[in-house]
Amino acid sequence: MNIVELKNPAIIKNRKKLIVIAGFIILFIIGIGIAVYPFFPMIEYKIAPLTMEIPGVPESQTLIEEEAQQTQITGNATNEAKVSDAGAKITSTGIDSVINLLIIPSIGVKIPIVEGTSEAVLNKGAWRLPETSTPDKGSNTVITGHRWKYRPPSEKTFYLLDKVVVGDIFKIIWQGKEYDYKVISTQVVKPTDVWVLNPTTKSTATLITCTPLFSTKNRLVVKGQLISK
Repeated sequence: MNIVELKNPAIIKNRKKLIVIAGFIILFIIGIGIAVYPFFPMIEYKIAPLTMEIPGVPESQTLIEEEAQQTQITGNATNEAKVSDAGAKITSTGIDSVINLLIIPSIGVKIPIVEGTSEAVLNKGAWRLPETSTPDKGSNTVITGHRWKYRPPSEKTFYLLDKVVVGDIFKIIWQGKEYDYKVISTQVVKPTDVWVLNPTTKSTATLITCTPLFSTKNRLVVKGQLISK
């Protein structure tokens, strides 16, 4: 391109026109980004690969058989006594400001809520599934825990989660704030029923463990709805 062409009014006009169009396109993209940003977590959830199965960590077959045999010997009366004794253990929140906690007074649970990308963190506490929400953000906070690796009077087990009933209250201490939930449903689902992990319009906490006892065949799901914070 020679000097004459560079000074050609038509060429200069077209160049300015292209710059203006490019500017409008850039501004449009920025505008779409700003508009969509608040909804990004929901969009990310929708386009992310779906979890094919609700987490459930199997124990060794030997442990399963030993625990099942011991439970059969002790009988249901012992389990009912455990519910009563465990429920009496927790009469206050006992807030630990440095960690996040799940507290279920009716079954004597007070367990740290741990973060991580795999089920291995369940050995340290109850696992908040990373693709789900947190109490401060509303929607659906999903927490899973071991069922039979630990047993009452240990506070760090979901062994008695099947004893929780609609109307019970449980608490989540999250980043130093207390969130109270009222149980609105309990149900047994298949491991592939990942819809229980879906976002919710109301602030919800979903507790999940394996069922029946000493089996990973199904999942026990307890849903609570926020009543205060």
